[in-house]
Amino acid sequence: MFARISDAVARLYSRRLLIALFAGVAFFFWLFNFSTLPLSASELEKLSDGEDLLDVRLYYSATYAFRAMDRYGADGRALYLRFLAADVVFLVTYGLAFALLFSRFAMILFGPSTPWIKVNLLPLGIALADCIENLFIFLLLIIYPGHNLLVGTLAGIATLIKWTLTAFALAGMLAAIMLLLARRLGFTRR
Repeated sequence: MFARISDAVARLYSRRLLIALFAGVAFFFWLFNFSTLPLSASELEKLSDGEDLLDVRLYYSATYAFRAMDRYGADGRALYLRFLAADVVFLVTYGLAFALLFSRFAMILFGPSTPWIKVNLLPLGIALADCIENLFIFLLLIIYPGHNLLVGTLAGIATLIKWTLTAFALAGMLAAIMLLLARRLGFTRR
């Protein structure tokens, strides 16, 4: 099953699609981090006395998540729900964009039929962990003022998994770029 998904993603690759997806990634990155629109992290921080999104923390306990829900206030929780809706589109966009980029790196470095093509599943795993994280945060937001220890704990674990996979993906991307540079500078052969 994973091999079929990986191959399907690799077959989707085109430069035009990759550029379009990364344009979408750049737009969402701007929207969430630099805009003053009501979907941005800065707007949530204004509403909640500096409390940031749970999504951007490396890990958090259920107790911390409950306190964050309190600090967000009603307007902040409503903003977070809108943010999560937009984040679903973002995670599909970045998951596919980076999966295509990893596919391209694998094909350039190791040839078109390499088993290394399956590295393109890593960004999809990150997007899946992000989606699960969003689901648990959504549940925390809609059950508020109630608290569910299991949901709060699973939200923190999903966030940690997302960031752990992201660290592996960044290390892999850095390694691929270094291999490509070494090849271009003539330090290695194909």
